[in-house]
Amino acid sequence: MASKTDEFDIKNLLFYIKRGRKLFLASFLLFSLATISFQLFILSGKSDRAILYQASVKINFGNFSYLPIIMQKLGVDVNEIKPDLDLEAKIIKSDQVIGQAYEILDGKINYEKKWFIENVKNSISISKLDERKDKENAILITISWTKKNEAVMIANAIADAYYEFSQKRFKDEITRALSMVEVALSSLESILSQAYLDFATFSSQTGIIDAKYQIKLIFDSLQNLKDKLREVEVKIGVLQNFLSAVESKRKIDVSEFAIVYDGFEKIIEDYENLQIKRAELLSFYTEKHPKVIALDNQISQVADKIKKRIQFELEKLKLERKSILSEIEEINKTIYNLSNQFVSYLQKRERIDLINSLFENYYESFMNATLLGGVKFSMISGIEKAEFAYEVGKVRKNLSWIIFLSFMVGLIAGFISIYIKELFDVRFRDIGEVEDFFKLPILGILNTVKDDSSLSSFKLGVDGIKINIELLTMRKNNIIISVFSSGSGEGKTTLTYELAKIFSKSQRRTLLIDLNLRHSELHLKFGTEKSPGIVDAVIYNLEEERFIKQIDENLYFIPSGVIHPSPSTLLSSDEFRNFLLNLKNKFDCIILDTSPLLEVSDALLLFPLSDFKILVLNMKITGKIQSHRVISIVNQIKSGFDGLVLNFVDEEAMPYVSYYVQKYDYGKKKN
Repeated sequence: MASKTDEFDIKNLLFYIKRGRKLFLASFLLFSLATISFQLFILSGKSDRAILYQASVKINFGNFSYLPIIMQKLGVDVNEIKPDLDLEAKIIKSDQVIGQAYEILDGKINYEKKWFIENVKNSISISKLDERKDKENAILITISWTKKNEAVMIANAIADAYYEFSQKRFKDEITRALSMVEVALSSLESILSQAYLDFATFSSQTGIIDAKYQIKLIFDSLQNLKDKLREVEVKIGVLQNFLSAVESKRKIDVSEFAIVYDGFEKIIEDYENLQIKRAELLSFYTEKHPKVIALDNQISQVADKIKKRIQFELEKLKLERKSILSEIEEINKTIYNLSNQFVSYLQKRERIDLINSLFENYYESFMNATLLGGVKFSMISGIEKAEFAYEVGKVRKNLSWIIFLSFMVGLIAGFISIYIKELFDVRFRDIGEVEDFFKLPILGILNTVKDDSSLSSFKLGVDGIKINIELLTMRKNNIIISVFSSGSGEGKTTLTYELAKIFSKSQRRTLLIDLNLRHSELHLKFGTEKSPGIVDAVIYNLEEERFIKQIDENLYFIPSGVIHPSPSTLLSSDEFRNFLLNLKNKFDCIILDTSPLLEVSDALLLFPLSDFKILVLNMKITGKIQSHRVISIVNQIKSGFDGLVLNFVDEEAMPYVSYYVQKYDYGKKKN
């Protein structure tokens, strides 16, 4: 449950439990009661004594031994052997076998090793089953234990430990046979080493280490170069077409050209404007008129600039194309050289693989005979493991253990529930996490308004935002402040409304403009009409007194106006830009209410026109996914925000907020 900074301390733990206390309490009660109920159900109808259980394992033995083929070739001859069941019983009850059983059960039981060995010795009984002609000899291992599942586990673990002991005993018997094989293995190792040395020499001479992988990399590089060449060819074609259009004085499609190459917008715009002006003059004068001739000279000068610029870019692209073709030629040569050496590479690799296969088969065959033969050598023909434990007696129940176990299960379940909840919660957990995520200054923290006291803290928070803006902007006048949010319900409109009022009270001539053209609400807060407004003013070039409404001393407001069919077109127009810059010179501060960034693209058009950009976050609903999308969208236009405002912050919902709330209360009392 640590935060993004991977810090885990008691303060964070207690906070997460407090925030999810209902879930923690519900999980604790549910699992505690379920554990108690389950234990009582298991023990219901029985006496006040716990049950003693027995579990048994049967080990069958054969009457003859098996030797690996290699030992037979060495001349080892073994007559039929009968198992010594008394000796096997002593081995099973030895400290070595029981200690190994404890290691097998590591993590499944909670006993000290010494205590476990002594108690198992006292609880285990071994009996020999009668020998019959049609059946193998067998030993029955029986363990008596107070816990049913542990009785089964301990019995099976002892059988497994005895099985491992038998394998080890076999390995010790054939150690001598292993030494006789070392000569053959050493010879194969020498041949394999020489094969690897030959391959290393070949690789150093040709540069081929893994031909398939190297060829794949080369072909990938070749494909990338071809893609790049196609892109250059497209750019050359577009530039040539554009040059032809300029030379023949045809109409220029700027948008088509800008898709491939940018940087010509201003000069092309001048060219088109001159062409439009020429068409207008021709409607009044002939082509030989002095005004038309003078304008043609201007057009020719601009056209010459465009042609020189295009010819320069064409030369650059042709040089790039030549470089790419040269790289492609080098890669083709490399492919040709690799193909000539590929047969030799395959021969050397196949030789190494063949020797490796011989080495592995020889070694594996011998080791299989060693390990699998161990079972036969000890004459174990099979193990019938315990599946159930049977009741054989009773001891007193431990009721305190039931209560303790239920409490611990409930406690663990509560912690796990809180952990899972925090793990999948994509909201920001604390203010530090917000700062780490955005790398931006926090201008202010606004609490959730619940009563008069919280309302006072809210207004103090807005006042603090205003002070921070003034500090960051060096208190300069004629600035445009834009307030953005990722989606609806962030509190952006309320913040712009309160900011405008506070700025106006500091003797600064303040203008608030509603640019949320698709869903305007600011006119409702001021009790004014929606129209005429900003849309009407830009389209119809209205007088200022018709659309600028004075709300209070130094506070002015422009509503959104009539519904525009395409707000993005309006906001991107030169008329709107000039209109806003004209207003900027008449007011100390202009505050813009904008559309949500993740819903429409209107607000992105305001970034170049804004001097200070604020992002408002609703800490109750806005998470890291939405925030990441906002950052990506703004980065695409190569812009950014100047500060953050955290809205709807609840002291009970986020840690460390109490510090800020106490700061606001202190400021209120001091005032």
